[in-house]
Amino acid sequence: MADQRNFARTVMAFSSIVVAGCAVAVTIKAMSTGIEVKQPRVMDRAALEQQVISDIRGRPEPTDGRLSCPASVVVEVGNKFECRFRDGDNSKFVEVKVVSDQGEVSARFIG
Repeated sequence: MADQRNFARTVMAFSSIVVAGCAVAVTIKAMSTGIEVKQPRVMDRAALEQQVISDIRGRPEPTDGRLSCPASVVVEVGNKFECRFRDGDNSKFVEVKVVSDQGEVSARFIG
């Protein structure tokens, strides 16, 4: 009975070593394939908000309030998102669309 337990422990230890070795081999292979993970470009929030304010300025709606856009907006042509424009107790939404791969946007009030 004790021999069976020792044998089982030996097999388990050997199996663990084999699995760990395979994991290391797969990791090394994956890292050496030259696959590059490209991080998406995101817009600077302050610059984005300034650009939106500039785009909506001169429209019939007031532009004296505070604009709040989401953080980490990906620079991808056609990407749409909403910013919130607050003027005192009033709140409006601005639809923003990325129009160039350089991060240029167009904006319009909605609702």
